Amino acid sequence: MRSVLDQSGRLCDRPSRRELVTVGGLSLVGLTLPNVLRLQQLQAAPSTRGLAGFGAADSVLMVYLQGSPSHIDLWDPKPDAPAEIRGEFQPIATAAPGLFLGEVLPLLARQADKFTVARSIGVKPKGLPNHGSAIYMLMTGHDPDNFSATGLSVPPSRNDLPSVGSVVSKYRPAMPGQMSYVAVGAPVRENVIVGVGQGAGLLGAAHDPFRMYEDATLPLQLDTLQLPDGVDARRLELRMELRSGISAETALRNSGLSGFVRPDPSVLRSAHAADFDAFYAQAWSLLQSDLASRAFRLDLETPATRARYGMTKFGQSCLLGRRLIEAGTRFVQVTWPARSDDEPAPGPDGSWDTHRNNFPMLRDHRCPVFDRSLSALIEDLAQRGLLDRTMVVAIGEFGRSPKIGAQTTNNVGPGGRDHWPDCYSFLIAGGGVRGGSVFGESDRFGAYPKSSPIHPYDLISTIYHGLGIDPEIVYPDTLNRPRRLVDFGRPVAELF
Repeated sequence: MRSVLDQSGRLCDRPSRRELVTVGGLSLVGLTLPNVLRLQQLQAAPSTRGLAGFGAADSVLMVYLQGSPSHIDLWDPKPDAPAEIRGEFQPIATAAPGLFLGEVLPLLARQADKFTVARSIGVKPKGLPNHGSAIYMLMTGHDPDNFSATGLSVPPSRNDLPSVGSVVSKYRPAMPGQMSYVAVGAPVRENVIVGVGQGAGLLGAAHDPFRMYEDATLPLQLDTLQLPDGVDARRLELRMELRSGISAETALRNSGLSGFVRPDPSVLRSAHAADFDAFYAQAWSLLQSDLASRAFRLDLETPATRARYGMTKFGQSCLLGRRLIEAGTRFVQVTWPARSDDEPAPGPDGSWDTHRNNFPMLRDHRCPVFDRSLSALIEDLAQRGLLDRTMVVAIGEFGRSPKIGAQTTNNVGPGGRDHWPDCYSFLIAGGGVRGGSVFGESDRFGAYPKSSPIHPYDLISTIYHGLGIDPEIVYPDTLNRPRRLVDFGRPVAELF
């Protein structure tokens, strides 16, 4: 585990006795006794580096199904349950013996030898089981401490704990000329709040995602990845050198020191200036290489490939995700177009939040789009030799209630399923994960885990673990309190 005092960049070192003694004298800079005790407790946790799958992945592609599909109707059919539980869909066999999916996923069923379905994940979000707090937990690996009593979202801020993609950007950044964290498809939205759990928060703006939320069925605007008219690479380089010189002189004057004493400029820069410098470095690296801008050129794909993914916002965003992975992007998030709590509506881009009309919405609208696009993504990655080193995760913030039409905490209409965070499912593939299998089991109603229960934080720990990032790393928050990358949890080594 990394110490908060360590500046060497190592990911697995432990504090020495001398360091722990030093920590005891840090109360004047924010590490009070409770925080010291918390640090010592965190340091006692064993490293996960020795578990199976550590560093097996080079990249992660997270497919986030905001609004949350019904786990029973897609991933975890219950044919022997009463009619008010099992619903209208029948289970179908897949390419993996013993693995059955709902009949609305026939194309994914053909790819089942390449992925695992986990059926025993569950969480108790803060307050009522609404979308906001569950989204924040899934996107950051931390309990929300600034949400309303009903679990509704609040606007993102720089005091937030960082998103999973931002942590990846910091601790396993992409190579120069490539992108570390890209978010495509749509912003994460809950009610009127945009960007829940998506930003870098206290890690700084340099680790925020590069956002491309335009409709990927249309040509994408790439002005930010191209040099302005009349400015060539050499001219931009000279501008950057001039800016660097001005910044250094300004810092020197602001320090109040004479020209005879020249302190290290890095000591004088504010966090804001450091973010700004990091932006410049990233921008310069991307502008020097056309690899990133070419990744967004979906017109370079064949019409047959684009049709295989489906000419929908979600389908073309999945194709864009594959192109970004191919271009060396470390973490890509593809988000379903409709916000978490939109009223379900016909068409390819409607919501998964099926409080009513669950079955016609899934059968006729949501699942045909999702099944085509995700199956194409998995198949395409495998055919290109990218799946072995790319971890793909498809998940919503929770599942849907087992009993049809029964209200738990929200308004449920005829044929609908309510929010259900207690037990749900996700798909995981590639990056060293075993294919053709099922992990965990829910009870006969799909209501609670029956075996191998896991928490969303275990999944996030597994993502970090697969990328070679120890989830036990400790860093200081804005109040100088020691924080783990994930509040708690361990990698699920059985998936590898």
